[in-house]
Amino acid sequence: MGKYHHGDVRNVLLQKAENILIDEGPTGLSLRRLARLTGVSEAAPYRHFDGKDGILAAVAISAFERFAQKLEDVAARIDTHEDRIMALGAAYVGFAIEHPQHFRLIFGRERPPLDQYPELRDAADNAFDVLQRAVTSVDRKAEMTLTEAATAYNRALAAWSRAHGIAMLVIDGMIAPPADLPLDDFVLGLLAEDLNRTDAA
Repeated sequence: MGKYHHGDVRNVLLQKAENILIDEGPTGLSLRRLARLTGVSEAAPYRHFDGKDGILAAVAISAFERFAQKLEDVAARIDTHEDRIMALGAAYVGFAIEHPQHFRLIFGRERPPLDQYPELRDAADNAFDVLQRAVTSVDRKAEMTLTEAATAYNRALAAWSRAHGIAMLVIDGMIAPPADLPLDDFVLGLLAEDLNRTDAA
């Protein structure tokens, strides 16, 4: 491991894994390749990760944390409830467009099983909790009654589903934002149409 201190190897491996994910997606990733790119022995990555799923889980945890922070930052800036939901939807889609491979990892089939990686489950749950708190204007679940908690969950899930559908359509090239329209305005327009249809129903 010559050129790295032991504590640095994990971080360097993670950075290399991030680079591969961005360029090629999860299928391009292997611990043997990471070892070669990092200049460490083939055994070195296994001292830090339990295989490919282990390093994908670590990358996914970091992505979930950045995703949750983005949502939290947006929610903190907006006081009006409906405007907050709309802005969160735009931020959700914006994250997908800025980080399409990370978005596919944390919400796709390549994500390691949550039940095998408790920290990954916690990161995923926290991202959903941020959205749930924002759409209900309640800061802590402990303050809710059971009925309020169920309503909050359903509303958050509906908001998540709307934004997720738009995000996937955009990053898969099924719909394209007009060149002369800011991304946020494009997403907000789609979300507004969806919400209006829901309200009318």
